[in-house]
Amino acid sequence: MKYTNSILCIILFAAVTSGCKKGNSGGDQPPPPPPEKKVVVSTFAGDGTGAYLDGALLAARFFTPYDVAISGSGIIYVADYNDRRIRKISGGQVSVLAGDGSFGSRNGAGNQAQFNDPYRLEVDVNGNVFMMDQADYRIRRITPDGMVSTYAGGSMGGFKDGDVSVALFRDNMGGITMGTQGDIYIDDTNNGRIRKITSGGQVSTYAGRATKGFVDGDTSVAQFLNPNAILFDKQGNMFVADNGNNCIRKITPAGMVSRFSGTGTRGSTDGSAGTAQFEYINDMVLDKDGNLLIADGSRIRKVTPAGEVITIAGGASGYEDGEGLAAKFNYPAGLAIDAEGNLYVADANNNRIRKVSFK
Repeated sequence: MKYTNSILCIILFAAVTSGCKKGNSGGDQPPPPPPEKKVVVSTFAGDGTGAYLDGALLAARFFTPYDVAISGSGIIYVADYNDRRIRKISGGQVSVLAGDGSFGSRNGAGNQAQFNDPYRLEVDVNGNVFMMDQADYRIRRITPDGMVSTYAGGSMGGFKDGDVSVALFRDNMGGITMGTQGDIYIDDTNNGRIRKITSGGQVSTYAGRATKGFVDGDTSVAQFLNPNAILFDKQGNMFVADNGNNCIRKITPAGMVSRFSGTGTRGSTDGSAGTAQFEYINDMVLDKDGNLLIADGSRIRKVTPAGEVITIAGGASGYEDGEGLAAKFNYPAGLAIDAEGNLYVADANNNRIRKVSFK
């Protein structure tokens, strides 16, 4: 009886300790990561014909749409490059916000205004659209009701800081983004500098020098080579698509410039920050998880906060809706992201606005 009781105690002890061990093991393990979301590309607006036509989303026509921007109320604006208009998408309809379709730089109301080659857009908290024109030296402002005025710069190209009425920029400015204090930052590509325009109307140099190249360090000594898209993250770091140096640079709030991702050699290799390659980054946006989503060559790619690069959609140039890498773009030139995390792509040579959903 004593022997039997001893065996029973041993069995019970083993069962209890075994059960506890299993419970602790499961509790100590982190939950499994959520499954990767499916990336689905669809056509949002445009029938693919390079022309001008307002109307319902898929019946409307664009002619080389180069950028998209989304207001806080969800209105989508399109820089319709070869139509020389700023288009507006709202309530399932495409219409004109500003521009008469002819080449020029006239200010005025709605369809009385003129643009040369509308190129880059940004929207402020009040719904004003700021536009850069590839063939002009000005930054223009368009109110929500379509009134166009010159915000900074003039009819001559050059480099000069100071009041917006005398400041000078060069043409082919590549990027524009809003700061947290209502300031606007301009990628003055041909001047090799990032410029800042305060809400009080003063222009200064934020980073870069007249001498182009690749130099990290303080913003006063750093050099860039054909910088293009720019944006800020939630921590106040600026990211710069430094296309001439085939990498993404990072500028901290303290003003230090460093390489964030990319080897410096042109290509389309995915991988870690030190092994990934870029072709030519046209635009960037930031998702809610702190990832950069970039339009690079004919691909949409994700750059994690650690600098790792992953192609999420596209590959060979063309036109095809579908899932992830099976989809095709033909020069995705501009990006915008909505409150739900959907990505909108100005697919320039397909004359369409595409939508990338994560399901």
